[in-house]
Amino acid sequence: MQVQLDVVKEIEIDLSREGVLRALGSPSTNSNMAADLDRAIEEAERLAEPRALLRSLPIDETGRGRVVFAGGARITGKMLPHLFDGADGGIFGLTTAGPGIEEAVRELFEAGDSLEAFVLDAAGSAIAMDALTQIITDVVDELDRTGSKAGYCLVPGSSYWELSGQRAVFDALPTERIGVRLLDSMLMLPQKSQSVLIPFGKNIRVHGDPTASPCRTCNAVQCPMRSEEFAGEITIP
Repeated sequence: MQVQLDVVKEIEIDLSREGVLRALGSPSTNSNMAADLDRAIEEAERLAEPRALLRSLPIDETGRGRVVFAGGARITGKMLPHLFDGADGGIFGLTTAGPGIEEAVRELFEAGDSLEAFVLDAAGSAIAMDALTQIITDVVDELDRTGSKAGYCLVPGSSYWELSGQRAVFDALPTERIGVRLLDSMLMLPQKSQSVLIPFGKNIRVHGDPTASPCRTCNAVQCPMRSEEFAGEITIP
């Protein structure tokens, strides 16, 4: 697969009221809130700097509870070798909405504008999720073009991959190029950032639709970016 390595990808923003509402955990709105949503969308689009990194790495070694990639990035977890069964490699990805929205949200809270802060924060979450969806779609399109299959969209902090898996993502990617750093807590700054790993290969055994929401297989139930309910662990056929 010929995925460009270490290239900063600029992301087009396509915010909608519906996307912000999903990030707020609200299925609908009323006319009183419509103006707040529109203001938040306008401000988020002005402040956001959505960017992404992608890197495709071949597998060096697969063993019990581990997968090791060229360059030394290593993921561990009981289920992960099964999800890479027959895979040629993995595509590491990272997206961010940038720091501007979070700084504005903090200022709004400090000024006592809690409602505006919550809605703007949700708009930032919606941008981060949209950026992730866009790069996953790009990956799937490229895999289809080259005759490879995509595996499940793997997210650190899910039922099959502990949050410490963030270290592997940061080992694999030059994250400083888009201004994202990893904290000791395994959370990222800016917080409106998302990481992902997609197994791929012509003969991969466990494959699915990575463009489907990764929330379905992620048990981080309190995540503010959750767009769907947790549907349980991946079942290996």
